[in-house]
Amino acid sequence: MFIYGMLSSIIEVFKMILERVYFMFHGTYEINHDILYNIYKSMFELSYTTNVNATEVIKFDKKIKLGLLTNEIPPIVYGGVATWIVNFIKMFENDKDVEVVPIFLAYQDTLPDECLKKYKNIRVINSEEDIIGCFSDIDVCVNNLWIALDTIINIKKQYPNMSMVSVCHSLIRMENITNMGSCYTNNFNQQEITFQNSDYVVLISKAEERYYNSFGYNLFGTKTQVIYNSYTPKYDNVELDINYGSNDVGYIGRHVPRKRPEIPLLAVNTLENSDVRVFNMGVDYDKYDNEYWRKLEKEHKDRLVIIPFSTDTKVKEDYWKTIGINCITGIYEPFGYTICESLDRRIPVIVSDIDGPKEIIEEVKDNIITYEVDIDNYKNDINNFSKVLDEMWKISPEQRKINCEKARKCLDKLRPEVIKEDWKRLIHEIC
Repeated sequence: MFIYGMLSSIIEVFKMILERVYFMFHGTYEINHDILYNIYKSMFELSYTTNVNATEVIKFDKKIKLGLLTNEIPPIVYGGVATWIVNFIKMFENDKDVEVVPIFLAYQDTLPDECLKKYKNIRVINSEEDIIGCFSDIDVCVNNLWIALDTIINIKKQYPNMSMVSVCHSLIRMENITNMGSCYTNNFNQQEITFQNSDYVVLISKAEERYYNSFGYNLFGTKTQVIYNSYTPKYDNVELDINYGSNDVGYIGRHVPRKRPEIPLLAVNTLENSDVRVFNMGVDYDKYDNEYWRKLEKEHKDRLVIIPFSTDTKVKEDYWKTIGINCITGIYEPFGYTICESLDRRIPVIVSDIDGPKEIIEEVKDNIITYEVDIDNYKNDINNFSKVLDEMWKISPEQRKINCEKARKCLDKLRPEVIKEDWKRLIHEIC
């Protein structure tokens, strides 16, 4: 570990020297993305490999068959779990030690034919009788069902020696508290039953583990492991057309109380910047409609642009092309895919200093604007956000671009090749 520490320090110094030498010859820190990425990637892989080799060498006695249990897989999407499922399957493609077998619980949705074509080895549980056939050759089950039903208990009864690893994408009890007792999250006790009937619980951030322990879930006797979500950067070698001079702000994501999606709008109004527009994407006009956002839309018709929830890729791309600053707000956030996408696209971002978001940007926080979240005082939360939004507006377009390039480096620790090794160490320990 001492050698790893020395190597990491040497690498950091070399990176600083590289940037300064480039600046001397070219008068800018904007190094060619292809060159910079390849150099950093090589250094990062060397550093990571040295760390792994210094502690352990993972060797499997046989190829592990991993059953990936879920009730979400695109086009069936209820939330971020679907993204995680797709990323997990892709992460283990052609792996020599682990074969991932998707197992779909069709208690509510019929699996579309396109999924059967895309995932050749996918299995479907249409009834309890299908459990035996689906799990007969599975070594370990990675469970992504956020409610237990009776399925998890039955699987464990049928295969008591098969390890059940449940991935906690979000603590439903935390969502229930921060969403002010939503009817969608008041069944958190079912998630607690899942924890009790699991051999391992994987939490997607250190903050989640702290919440997990604070509720006394650690007393169940189930082992826990923190493994971040993986994120595959899509724009390593792509120069996007970003207007760094734009002060228009945006929020993208779910519209639930814990996310506080209206904070950017209320902050802009506080600062009385008449030229700034606020784009709010993700408003769900479901069967209950959405009285609150209808009201905001009417009151702020000259400033607020609402983009209803959509799975249309073009709608999302248009959003990213329109805004100049993306805002990550909320009082509880286990991880944060939207942060990763903002950083990946090199979009200026304002990030809440809590939970998963704080951990994602930890090593690049000097290049990102963060605001102090006030969970208990809503007005003060708006005030805190207003202050940093004003700070962001004062940063020159040139500096915003430089900051975005440097901030993007924090995505390296979330790349699939890194996260997969964390999973393989856990699987090796189990099997």
